[in-house]
Amino acid sequence: MERQEILRRPRPPQLIAVLDEAVLRRPVLDQPGLMLEQREHLVELATQEHIQVHVVPVDAGMYLGLAGQFIIAEMPDGERVAHADNQLIAQFVDTSTDVAKLAKTWEIVRNEALPRRQSIELIKEVAKSWMP
Repeated sequence: MERQEILRRPRPPQLIAVLDEAVLRRPVLDQPGLMLEQREHLVELATQEHIQVHVVPVDAGMYLGLAGQFIIAEMPDGERVAHADNQLIAQFVDTSTDVAKLAKTWEIVRNEALPRRQSIELIKEVAKSWMP
């Protein structure tokens, strides 16, 4: 929650996130109400001007984003850096060729995702399925 404070700054950064629909539907078995809270929080964030959340629907099948998560950050001077993460290692990426490869992957993954409004509606629909 502390890391999310950056999104509440007077001049917050733009955040664009892509989630797989399966993540929205995966239960937390020992805390059933948590999923509903998480979906509602996600919708609240996704409707803010500086935040975009896109969902890759299950019917997209296998796509490049399933290979692992990564973050691309654009610095104030226009330089881009990245952070790639997996179960064994987190890696800071700053060489221009590697960042460019991740940027290309990002565009491919983002093109699989639903537009912003449709993504928010899907999140709301999934949230209803978690209601008691």
